[in-house]
Amino acid sequence: MRAERHEHAGAETRDFSIPGGCILCGGDLEVRMGPSGACSFCSACRWLSRPHMRRGDEGVEVIHPAGLLA
Repeated sequence: MRAERHEHAGAETRDFSIPGGCILCGGDLEVRMGPSGACSFCSACRWLSRPHMRRGDEGVEVIHPAGLLA
């Protein structure tokens, strides 16, 4: 992922990687935090997601809420 700045009322976009963070294949997870929330991408299995993020006791927690399947 490329680091880019977007002008959204002073909000900043930040990119970081979580080694072994993909819940599907265990690959590295690239995360982009922006004013509209987070999005993630695994380059190994090409999985895209919109995770929820929160601060935990040991750092930032990435949460992938369960989706509904019909």
